[in-house]
Amino acid sequence: MAPPTLPPVPTSLFYPRRPKTRDNETALRLEALGASRHTTYAQHLWGFTILRTVYTPESDALFPIAMRRLDAWARYSPHQGRFPKYGQAYESKAVTDGEPNEELAKRFYCDVIEDKDRLAGIQSDAEGSTKLRDYFREWLVSVGVQPDLPPANHDDDDDDDDEDPDLEPNETHHDDPRFRSVLVVDEECLRSLIEELPDETPPLRTAVDREEWLKNLRMGKKAWLWMLDTGYMTRDESQFSPPGFRGWFRLDPTQLLWAWYEWRSYLHRQSDPSWKVREKDEVPGAWWYYY
Repeated sequence: MAPPTLPPVPTSLFYPRRPKTRDNETALRLEALGASRHTTYAQHLWGFTILRTVYTPESDALFPIAMRRLDAWARYSPHQGRFPKYGQAYESKAVTDGEPNEELAKRFYCDVIEDKDRLAGIQSDAEGSTKLRDYFREWLVSVGVQPDLPPANHDDDDDDDDEDPDLEPNETHHDDPRFRSVLVVDEECLRSLIEELPDETPPLRTAVDREEWLKNLRMGKKAWLWMLDTGYMTRDESQFSPPGFRGWFRLDPTQLLWAWYEWRSYLHRQSDPSWKVREKDEVPGAWWYYY
């Protein structure tokens, strides 16, 4: 399915700033999304590509449910900062104008790739991640992205006439995390999305009390997806940071927004991302994203 076609982000949604009625962080994100100049595939959208690697009769029934929930929670994430804490004392501090947040939510899009012949059973290890990286790069070329082109120049003071007229701006992946990282859903990940990610997201309002507030904060936090940084994994082992981290980690659905924009800030500066990851005692050897 082709990505939806949306117009550029309206300037009125991020400028001028309105700190008392609008979420300034969301305004900054919309402005950054509108500033992406070097891709036309999935233009004006944020998100990633998802590779499905589990193909069983059970997963055939569960995978569409998991993708529907993932989509709902990713679109909920732009609203998370609008309603601080709980009770009447914080109702007056809620962000009342949710139009920018809704605009960011509707611009979430993931390509979902299902290819049983080539992806079934690929494991989350060094050999498996290499296979997934190669498959992902082939897919990028199939949609018109050339991942090996040099970075485009982001200096706004440069004259556009100096750019190579033979290179279309959509042919480089360096400005968009969508073309550098890929999400992977295997059997373990799929089960976490089904068992830990609710059908319903929290209501868009201030929580009534502390109990509801804490419940909302914890919802979906044990669900996760695999993320593979296809550029990081090509580094020399001496450059891995933290030691042992190879660019393969877990993150929960509400973190996709944070990860996309954190990564985009690195790529826009033409520097390699340094992921904030850590290990958890309950899953030795697995790295988890945090912000």
